[in-house]
Amino acid sequence: MSGLPTVRKREFELPLEPTSVISVLGPRRAGKTYLLYHTISRLLVKGVPKQNILYVDFEHPRLTEVKVEDLDNMLEAFYEISRPDPNFPIYLFLDEIQKVRDYGRWFRKRLNAKFYISGSTSKLSSKGVAEELRGRSVDYTVYPLSFREYLSFKDVIIDRPELILYNRERRGLVLSMLREYLRFGGYPAVVLEREESQKIRLLRAYFNSVVVRDFAWLQPVLAEPFVKFVVQNYAGYFSVNRVYNYLRSLGYRIGKEKVLELLNTGVECFFIHPLELFVKSERRRQMNLKKLYIVDTGYPVALGYEFSIGRSMENAVMLELKRREREVYYWKEYGRSQGQEVDFVVSKNHVAEELIQVTYAEDTVRERELRALKKAKEETDAKNLTLITWDYYSQQGEIRIIPLWYWLLEGSYTQS
Repeated sequence: MSGLPTVRKREFELPLEPTSVISVLGPRRAGKTYLLYHTISRLLVKGVPKQNILYVDFEHPRLTEVKVEDLDNMLEAFYEISRPDPNFPIYLFLDEIQKVRDYGRWFRKRLNAKFYISGSTSKLSSKGVAEELRGRSVDYTVYPLSFREYLSFKDVIIDRPELILYNRERRGLVLSMLREYLRFGGYPAVVLEREESQKIRLLRAYFNSVVVRDFAWLQPVLAEPFVKFVVQNYAGYFSVNRVYNYLRSLGYRIGKEKVLELLNTGVECFFIHPLELFVKSERRRQMNLKKLYIVDTGYPVALGYEFSIGRSMENAVMLELKRREREVYYWKEYGRSQGQEVDFVVSKNHVAEELIQVTYAEDTVRERELRALKKAKEETDAKNLTLITWDYYSQQGEIRIIPLWYWLLEGSYTQS
């Protein structure tokens, strides 16, 4: 294989001696391929011969028509050209493997090798992976950079965020970087780009890629207006009727089932993250509105929409909870259309553990934010109450009030 590009380390790494197929999942451009490159680099450092490692990108233009029958020819050519050392295992890195139809039946006879597969679809998860691999794969999901990773990419390392609370100069720098992080998002290439115009250009290119590659196959003419609608209304309530009426107002003749297909596609490709109401009844969960969040907070600005610090903060918290692999819902007071709401209920096996409210507050908090948390606690019996602010740190009774930057930096990945 050719020389590897320079790779920035992420917060988690893939195992080097997997006993199962490693499925690397996540949205486009989030860094899946570079995580594979980093794993290859670690194998080489460990002493695995270069000729025992094969990396294939199935989105390469020359491989777009590859069929499952061609995989044996690929492997035969690899052995002929590379002549692997029989004293070491074979490591196969297959990027965007879902492009190869019926790939699963080929794996069934090749599971003696070490496999790393990746894809921009949840169909490669341990639940959705090809039938032949179910029970034999382990998932690792790659999202755009966390705030800690973002700072690392900017060569800023913060091991003890509590020390910044009392250092105004350092705190000011972190707040400035947090605002940029929320404004332009966490895609690695965007973060490394210095010019604002280039950040926006990259994000627009990513948006077009999502529209063309992930949505257009369903119904090309609807892809762009639907995705733009989602981006414009992120961190808000979603209803099929609202999207249906919007698309009809633009002159598109569609049915509501098509809206559901578009939504499911967005979830499948990690672009959309829906949140359900926290309630025991499955029927009530399905009947109530969902809240929708997007994979990266940079898209609204890139598409020319007004930057909303409050909604960006809320979306960033949602994404971080996804990184931490938490079970998340929202809460709304039952029976009142204008009742109180709490942004996030963090639970385990549907037992509420923590309530999180997000607000743009710098030196004080509004009573209604505290009141909503207390009301939700009465209904859910959650033990921990957290109010995330822009830059206000306090403790008011049982409610922990904490700046967003602090909350983002004190957490960690659960993957290892």
